[in-house]
Amino acid sequence: MSEAPWDRFAGERFRDELTKFKMQNHPFATHPFFAAIEKGEAPKALVQAWAQQFYPWLASVPIAMAERFARVGWEPKNDRFRRMVLDQLVEEAGDPKGKEPGHPELWLRFCEGLGVPRAQVQAAPLLPSTMVAIDDFLYTNRENPFYISAAGSSEPPNVDLCARLLPAFRSHYGVKEEHLEYYRLHVTADVEHSQWVGEIVAAFASTPEVRRQMWDQMLRGFSLHALLVDGVVSGAAASGTVRPAA
Repeated sequence: MSEAPWDRFAGERFRDELTKFKMQNHPFATHPFFAAIEKGEAPKALVQAWAQQFYPWLASVPIAMAERFARVGWEPKNDRFRRMVLDQLVEEAGDPKGKEPGHPELWLRFCEGLGVPRAQVQAAPLLPSTMVAIDDFLYTNRENPFYISAAGSSEPPNVDLCARLLPAFRSHYGVKEEHLEYYRLHVTADVEHSQWVGEIVAAFASTPEVRRQMWDQMLRGFSLHALLVDGVVSGAAASGTVRPAA
């Protein structure tokens, strides 16, 4: 029986194994819902329902990044990691002086392009699955060391997902270019964020105990993203229909 990756590898080699597994097994790469969108086979009403539930998740990301930032110690050895987390926090939340919109705002614009008014998105009731996913996401960033929560980040597979879905939303769902900034941005911005997450993981993957926690956090992240999608798909299947946007 071969050794587990957290026992066999350390530092950058462990980071590489973690990233490889994440790219191959994250729901962004494996969930049939995203494959259906890519092919234009997912009903537009179902995509609209998912977009409305993904908005509150995105709105919670800046708060989670703030929790992660708060867990970075003041020591000089953490200065570069603190800057990494802060940069991501500001990008997610938006420039406080209003020069650049945050990602939740970009998602609202995407929803409008998909045919869902922003007021409808902001007023949409949260499914229980969405509430659980958000609560757990905030909890893990608040309670875990920042390098553990960073290990569960979805940036690497999100780059690939956005690159796949960007042309699909253009061609299959008729979303105009001015509403696709969220996807255009993440094809490039998350490349840098992925690199930073990798640097954090490599720097702190020093013991089997820490590396096992990182691996488990990655799997926990898989579950949360699957839950966000499965809740929408299951709700549509239970009702027998998906109510289109107004």
